[in-house]
Formats: sequence, structure tokens, C-alpha cells
Amino acid sequence: MSFRDQHVEPGPSADPFARFQALFAALEDLGGDGDSLRLVAINLLGVPGEPDAIAEQVRECDRQLAQRFGWWSSTPGDTRRVLASQLVKTGDQADAFVAEVDRVAALFRDVGVRRGGAYETLAALVLRRTLGGAPATRAHVERFAAIYAEMQRYHWWLTGPEDFPACAMLVGCEGTPADIGAGIEAIYRALHERARLWQGNALQTAANILYLSRLGPLEIAERFALVVRQFRAAGAKIGRQEYDDLAILCFLALPVERIVATVIAIRDRLTETRWWSRRGDLGLAANLAFVHLVGENGALGSLADAKLLLDIQALVAARQATAVAIAAS
Repeated sequence: MSFRDQHVEPGPSADPFARFQALFAALEDLGGDGDSLRLVAINLLGVPGEPDAIAEQVRECDRQLAQRFGWWSSTPGDTRRVLASQLVKTGDQADAFVAEVDRVAALFRDVGVRRGGAYETLAALVLRRTLGGAPATRAHVERFAAIYAEMQRYHWWLTGPEDFPACAMLVGCEGTPADIGAGIEAIYRALHERARLWQGNALQTAANILYLSRLGPLEIAERFALVVRQFRAAGAKIGRQEYDDLAILCFLALPVERIVATVIAIRDRLTETRWWSRRGDLGLAANLAFVHLVGENGALGSLADAKLLLDIQALVAARQATAVAIAAS
């Protein structure tokens, strides 16, 4: 039995919004950025137990990570707390994880991967999950570097350390790095040409996530376009920041109408209770709806992979938004 098989996410509560509220309230004293704290709460939705007890596990794991990383660490507190929630979620240990982060960083330098700061740490987490808890080898890191090089070959102006987590996830996919790069590019082009989406970083992130579906470029692009049309028909505004959130919904083997109705219902509750987020109510609602619906779907594998990548990319987006706000002030 693999690491991932031992720690699959249990089915969600009947009311994911109520569970989310209870977890967020229990976690509020962690402090930090509101968007990352919301992500911490979402990460823990499927963890069994009382919210206060789960929150205490996260606090203790965060304390251990802070001690191991040290004050000089390039991993900020907001990112560290999300890491703690992921470790609690999977039953991993802080000491073992930080040791793996240090070992992977050394392998990155050995094979010539540029320094990525906190993104290296996030990539190490994704590698650990992708490999089922087994230590990453030099061959894994070489494959990581080759996938990153393929991304740069197609979009050198878009690709940077923020794409490290996606590269780490793609290490577990079948095919050569060249095949993976070409597959992602085909999805990127199909999304732009068939779904008429704006090109750029947001579209590249969506293409990275959708590649995990293993569907053909045209098929997954048509699915994505249908999701977008249904949301717009429901009165939702779909911009670039929603691309990755909508991408994750394409993995659900459920009628699009039902998916959209579930997201809209949760979004309306978020709006009523003023759960403001820089990523918007729709993004938070889509994440909550995914966790709720995937329990009914019963599938794992690519669903779990895509959800993890979405969680990490949401944190990347939150960090970038914070940096922009600081620069603007």
C-alpha cells in the first residue's frame, strides 16, 4: 500500500460551507494572510475530527516547521502554515519533510535548477506526494528539470520558479518530458483558440492542471469551454484569475449543470456572509464545491493530483497578489 493510498481524503460533510466556517474559526489565531488561511481551512475539510483538535495539530506542525526552517528561511509564515495543513492532512511529519526539502534542494543545485525560494519548498512537497512518500532521486530531479526546460521552450517569458510545483506534479506523468511539454502546449493552444481564453500565466497554469486529466487537448478544451459558458449563463463573471479554479471542475465526472449550480449556491452563501478574498468568491466557492462533489464521485488518482496542484497554485497566486499590493503601496 502506497503513501497516497493510506491517506486518501475521506468523504466531505453534508455541508462543506459549515465545516469550512468551523475550521476557519478554529484556525484564526494562526494569523497571517486571509487568503492563505482560507486555503488552510479548505485543505483540512476532509480530515476527520473536531475543528479545534485539527487546528491544534496544525499549530503544532507549524511550530515544528518554524523551528526546523529557522528565521533565515525563504519560506514565509503564510506558506509554512499551508505546508503544515498539508502535512496534517496526509499524516506526514515535519522533521521528515524538512529533511526531504533540504535533500531535494541539494539535488536541484546538482542538476542546475535555478534557485526558487519558497517555490522549491512547495515543489518538494508536491514531489513527496507524487512519489507516494518515497525520497526523490537524482533521476526524478533530472526529469523535473527537463519538464521545466520544455515549458520554457514554449513560453520562456511566462515560465519561472512559480511553475516548479506543476513541474513536480508532472514528474509522475507518463511520457517523455518532450511529450509532456507538447501535450501541455496543445491544451494551451486549444483553450485559447477553441475556448477563446486570454493567453498568459493564468492560461498556462490551467493547461498544466488540465494535462493531468489525460484527455485529448480538444476534448478537455471543449469541456472547459462548456463550464465557462454555463457559469456565464448563470451570471458569473469569468476572468483570468478564475481559469485554474474552473480547470479543477473539469475533472468531475458529473453533469456540468450540477457542478455550476453547486458552485453558485456556495458562492451566494459566501457573498451573504462577506467571505471576501482577493481571488474572489467564485474561486473559493469552486474549491469548496470540488471537495464536496469529489466525495460523491468516489474517484481518486488524477482528481487528488489536480486538487493538490490547485491548492499550491492558489497559494502561489496569493503570494503574488500580496507582493503586488506591497509594491503598489
